[in-house]
Amino acid sequence: MHVIFKKRKKGEIEYGIIYGGVSLVALFIARTMPVLSLAPSCAFKILTGIPCPTCGATHSVVHLAQGEISAAFIMNPLTAVYFIAAVLVFLYSLVTLSFDFPKINIKLSSKEGTTLRIGVIILIFVQWVYLIIAL
Repeated sequence: MHVIFKKRKKGEIEYGIIYGGVSLVALFIARTMPVLSLAPSCAFKILTGIPCPTCGATHSVVHLAQGEISAAFIMNPLTAVYFIAAVLVFLYSLVTLSFDFPKINIKLSSKEGTTLRIGVIILIFVQWVYLIIAL
């Protein structure tokens, strides 16, 4: 793994602002609208009787939007981590873009990238087991 500080090139897309902005909009909607009454029930859970790996994500976002961080983690830990990280990356990207600071870029070898992908799959599986036990 190599950590590099890289200046932003003109016209380069700021993915942190895009994904973080979408996440902030989702949190705003979850805070201001009755999304729990609008969200459909989980078809996987209805058909199989067990929650899917993303069950509780909407509830997690609503809890985060209300400032109930521990409740968000209980409902769906990976969703809570994603939204918190997305907001932090949004703020970081906004500061680096506004003040033209170099951004931190992490370069992974193919082996490290494969290890990271396998780790994410394992995390999703562990969360699914948690949701099956907890919900």
